[in-house]
Amino acid sequence: MGKFFNSRIFDGINKFADLMIICFYFWITSIPIFTIGASMTSLYYAVHKCVFKGRGYTTEYFHAFKDNFRQATFSWVIFLVLFAILTGDIYIMRNYISPDSPLAGGSMFFVVLLLLTIVWMIYHMAYIARFANTFKASFKVSAVIMIANLGWSVLILLIVTVIFLAVNRLLILLVFVPAIISGVLHPILEKVFRKYMSPEDLAKEDEI
Repeated sequence: MGKFFNSRIFDGINKFADLMIICFYFWITSIPIFTIGASMTSLYYAVHKCVFKGRGYTTEYFHAFKDNFRQATFSWVIFLVLFAILTGDIYIMRNYISPDSPLAGGSMFFVVLLLLTIVWMIYHMAYIARFANTFKASFKVSAVIMIANLGWSVLILLIVTVIFLAVNRLLILLVFVPAIISGVLHPILEKVFRKYMSPEDLAKEDEI
């Protein structure tokens, strides 16, 4: 029993160390800003394979970064454009529309769209990390998965909101945000993704 307990502790420490190393990789590769999309997909891939599945080394991060760079980067640019448009709409509604106008409450509509787009991006980047598909199909599939699993999507949004509220209270947590979000959301996203995997893929995944 003692050996088993010590082994579990040692394994937990190793996983935590791997998570911190992968988090460091994320920040380094995100410095150019436009590479953040590739960093997000690599983060999820490395956390899934190294931390949760215990396969390979943390340097798997860089293989994923290279393999998904083009698709993830273009995806990131599209999401940035969507964020900019929705944020601009919210700003206009709140600052240039009269409170007496029928459109005054329109800002809440765009806030909801912005939040949904954030969750969509999380699904999309994780989907790219886990599955091979075309650029257009990946956007479509990730959106369908988000809508079809609305309960989990709301939970993801709540978790992300709580994490960023905590960061707002304690700024030092920002350094660990990639590790925290990927570590907490991974079980949820994998539970959702497994619903859409073939029996053969599930058997192969479980066997590994």
